[in-house]
Amino acid sequence: MSSVRLLVVEKNGTIKESVLKTWNEEELYKKAGFKNGQGFELATTWKVDDINKKSYTINVYGKTDGRATQENKYEFPPPIDETLFFGSCLIVNMRNDKPVSLTTAEWTCIYEKLYGGFESLGEEESEEESDEYDDVPKTKSGYAKDGFIVDDDDNDDDDYEDSDESEEVAPPPKKKTTKKTSKKSKNDEVLDNLFIEFSNELDELLESTKELEKEDYL
Repeated sequence: MSSVRLLVVEKNGTIKESVLKTWNEEELYKKAGFKNGQGFELATTWKVDDINKKSYTINVYGKTDGRATQENKYEFPPPIDETLFFGSCLIVNMRNDKPVSLTTAEWTCIYEKLYGGFESLGEEESEEESDEYDDVPKTKSGYAKDGFIVDDDDNDDDDYEDSDESEEVAPPPKKKTTKKTSKKSKNDEVLDNLFIEFSNELDELLESTKELEKEDYL
């Protein structure tokens, strides 16, 4: 048989292509890097049709017994998605009980189909999300009005007022100024009159005193 390509799944999850020159299922463990074939066996088989107009029969070989820290980290599709492998695993494409070449690109397409198609699943989820919020009223920023986000122009909360709306503010009351009157109180008038009368009497007394002094001098 001519050489074919198979895939080696290393324990860290890396997949690489490897050339198989002769087919001997009992010695496949050597391609996986094991010293003996104890426990290295066929784990599952997938039959996949209609991928780029091709059909595939995929065999996975590996060991399910091993030492700690040797666990294989690659996640296989069901039914071996929960199977714990140790060391490297092999992925071989079969046709009429003979191996045929398999590339990493082909395996990527097969992997997606075995999981139901990642891209189509993502599209369905995005469509469901868009349908769910199509009828929900949105703010100008594009957020759904769900009670937590309010539009800038909304004024649903009575505790807050729209800053854009101006209110008429009443001017502060003018202070009443008291005018000073020039009118004197009654007490002031009495005192003024007494002062005037006293001044007049004092003047008369002084005049009479001067006249007396003149007469005594004569």
